[in-house]
Amino acid sequence: MPVSEDYPWSKLLREYATYCAVGCINVIVFFILYYWLYEMRLSEGYPAATAWAVSYFLSSWQAHYLHRWLTFESPTGYTRSLVVMMAIYAILLVVSTASIAYFADILGVNHLYSWAANTAAFGFLSFLALRMFAFPLSDGRITRQERLEEFRNRRRA
Repeated sequence: MPVSEDYPWSKLLREYATYCAVGCINVIVFFILYYWLYEMRLSEGYPAATAWAVSYFLSSWQAHYLHRWLTFESPTGYTRSLVVMMAIYAILLVVSTASIAYFADILGVNHLYSWAANTAAFGFLSFLALRMFAFPLSDGRITRQERLEEFRNRRRA
């Protein structure tokens, strides 16, 4: 359950606002990759879906790094959170790629409109899945300042 006494709605909404702010950086990188790959026409039959899938996968690595450092105050280990996050993103990748293939490549809806709708539709689902599985509350909490101090201590050692 994402909401409890220890994690009230106000905290969830603040964290979601941070997720969206950090997500803007991810979306810019994702869009630039998508647009570039779409113009390259990696696939004649499914240019939007192919560009979506490749750019989604590549930008997922950056998204993990930024969300781990800036969004979620979770001490979950890097490797564990990366593996879980990539599993979540793989599932969303399949569903969202099918969606953009259907709307942009089959129905002929403008690929940029399809990209924007897909990005918005899967954003909140990603947030909830990441909060519950990749960065679970059960692992505890670490502030950004504590994480930075931990990072500095490791570099000194």
